[in-house]
Amino acid sequence: VGNMHSAELIAPLVNLSVHSIYKIVERYNIDGASALVYKEKGGRRRFLLTIEEETVLFSSLENLASKGLIKTAHDIRKVIEEKVGQAVSDDYLWDLLHRNGWKKKMPRPHHPKRSLEDQADFKKNFPKIWSPLQ
Repeated sequence: VGNMHSAELIAPLVNLSVHSIYKIVERYNIDGASALVYKEKGGRRRFLLTIEEETVLFSSLENLASKGLIKTAHDIRKVIEEKVGQAVSDDYLWDLLHRNGWKKKMPRPHHPKRSLEDQADFKKNFPKIWSPLQ
């Protein structure tokens, strides 16, 4: 096949680049056959609580919330920081809540000078069909 190296022959057969073939051979030469075992990437490498610890923590948080002892994220932060033993960031707190299916729920804001009577009157007298002024 002319001047082709074996890595250039193997690369298209295994759908890898020539550089990747050289890196695999290099790892094999250094570590032996154990270097060819695929290690999955991703996952939780840095975490403060395991998934099991999080589920136990959130079940206790649900009990506290049902008793009315937890009303805000600040209350949740206190409980989590006691469990973890260090301060946690806002980002960690919201990711933790999201990961465990909790959502930020609060009533819609209203104007402090609103009038419920005026709102009810407006609803009763609002025209059903809107037509632009002519």
